[in-house]
This record gives sequence, structure tokens and C-alpha cells, in this order.
Amino acid sequence: MAEDFCKKCGSCCKNIVVDFEQKILYRDGKEVLKDTFAQMLLPKEKVGNKTVCICKFLKENLCTNSNKPDECLNFPSSPFAYLPEECGFAGYVFMKNENLRQKIRKYKEEIIHYDALISFSKNNDDKKQYQKIIDSHKKYIDKYKDYGSCDW
Repeated sequence: MAEDFCKKCGSCCKNIVVDFEQKILYRDGKEVLKDTFAQMLLPKEKVGNKTVCICKFLKENLCTNSNKPDECLNFPSSPFAYLPEECGFAGYVFMKNENLRQKIRKYKEEIIHYDALISFSKNNDDKKQYQKIIDSHKKYIDKYKDYGSCDW
């Protein structure tokens, strides 16, 4: 990830939200919490079933870990990354989120289009091909249902 946007405030490393029971990391969207990353975290406060942590390698808002895991090297890689308001990546993540929403809206429009083609087509091979496209689009949209893709 380009470091141009990073303001070196350390907020992303001071407020890492995890669910240790379910092994979920809520940092760059919702992903599996790996043991190697979990070992870097120091719990600060418990909020329901989630724990807000700080990275043990953070010193004076800078990372001292010379062997950074992928979760750090690629952050933020998701349009659903948890970012503090003052983070320099906020605009970048917002644009990624908007681009994803536009893609999903386009897929929904195409689903309507192919549904109509299925209704009017007399060729079964064409109908099968249209249905394949519809199924592929729906599968893609479903990947983001936890983030509200059904309502976009």
C-alpha cells in the first residue's frame, strides 16, 4: 500500500478491534484473526464480545516490527477498513467503497437485463448462458452482504 496517505498518527495501531473467541479481526473489513497477528496485540478495553487492542510494536506512533505481517503491510486493502476520522487513508478507502458499490449496482442492473432476456428468449442455450451470468453476479454481490450489498 502506498504510504503517501499515512500521517504517522498511529491510530490504526492503537485501536485494533478483535473478537478473540470467534477469531475475527475487524481492522480491514471482517477477516480471520491469525495467531501470529493476535500475538502482537495488547488488550486495552472490552466492548461487548469485542476487544480493542494496541499493537505491542507501536512506539511513538511508529512501528518497530521489522517483520510486519501481511495484515500490516497491506492495510488498508479493503473498502471496509476501520479507520479513525483523522486517518489519511479515509478518502482512499471511501473511494474504494464507492467504486465497489457502483460495480454491485451495475451487476444488479445486468441481472434485471438478463432476467428479461431469459423471459423473451426461445433458445435454451441462450437462457442457460444468461442464467450463468446472473448466478455469477449474485455470487459476487453475496460476498458483500455482511456490509449491506443487498441495499446498494
